[in-house]
This record gives sequence, C-alpha cells and structure tokens, in this order.
Amino acid sequence: MMALLLSLLAVAVTVGIMGERAWSRVRQAKVRRRQAVTRRRDQNERIRRLARATYAMKQQRRHILLTLETLQDESARLEQEAKRLSRPENRIFVLEERRNPTDSAWIATVEVGGTVADNALPAAVPWQRRRFLLWAADDTGARGRLERRFPHGSGFRITHLALRPVTMPAASRATLETRAAKAARVGAP
Repeated sequence: MMALLLSLLAVAVTVGIMGERAWSRVRQAKVRRRQAVTRRRDQNERIRRLARATYAMKQQRRHILLTLETLQDESARLEQEAKRLSRPENRIFVLEERRNPTDSAWIATVEVGGTVADNALPAAVPWQRRRFLLWAADDTGARGRLERRFPHGSGFRITHLALRPVTMPAASRATLETRAAKAARVGAP
C-alpha cells in the first residue's frame, strides 16, 4: 500500500509540476499575445499616420503640379505676346511728348517713298514705314505736326492717321484656364 501511496504521490507531484509548467506557458503565451496585439495596434497606427501624411503630400504635389502647369502656360502666353508685340510693325515711336490738357493721342503711319520736290533732298532714313504717337487737339493739328517733322516734299507720306484706340490690358483679355478646369482635365495623379 505504501508503494501505491508513494506512486500516487509521485504521480501527483509530477502532475503538479507539469501543471505548473503548463500554467507558466499559458501565462507567457498570454503576455506574448498582449504584446503582439499592442505591436499590431501600434503598427496599424503608424501605417494610418503615414497614409494620412502620404495623402497630404499627394494633394500638395498635385497642387504644385497644377500651379507649375498654370505658370508654364502663362509664361508661354506671355512669351508669345512679347514676340507679337516686339515685331517691327507693332513698334510705335513717340513723335513728341509735348501736349496740352485738351489734346488727344493720335497714331500715324509714315512711309518713305513719296514724291520728292525738285529743290528738296530725298529722305535718308533706315526705315520704310513707321508708326508714331503724337498729341494734338484735332486731325488738322496732328497732320500739321507730322508735316513739319516729315515734309511731303522730302519723300515722306502720311498713310494713316487716327485716334489711338483705348485698349484693355493683355491680362484681362486672356482666357486662362481655371484651376478647377485644369484639375478636372489633369485628373488625380
């Protein structure tokens, strides 16, 4: 009987020791699981934070690209406008700055190649046609100022004389594409 009791005691001690080890492993597994869940939660939060930052950077990049494209379009338009305005036929020379408060601005086109009087020297100018801005109260005054500077007998002729038209600035005439229209056209990158 004693042997039986001793074997039962040995079995109970063995089961107790094995049970203690099992409970220790269960506790360790629970701790590792909690740590894994915490790491997963932290990792998910980092991923969300990076996703928000990436989305904000993507929007900022899109905004910068749209701004860059708008500026490039405007730059190209301004270069074309500058080329158009710098052509020789678009140049206007100021005949004189002297003016009265009641004077109006006149644009005149003067060409070389008119009739030359017998006693006059022909005009020796490096241009064939030029446009001039001058100030006068009326058509007669403007024509008189031009005739004094460019006499008809010296080979000059006035081909056009008109009041200077009032023009709008180039920026208000241009039709620029709006940012919303450009964003719709470009689409989300």
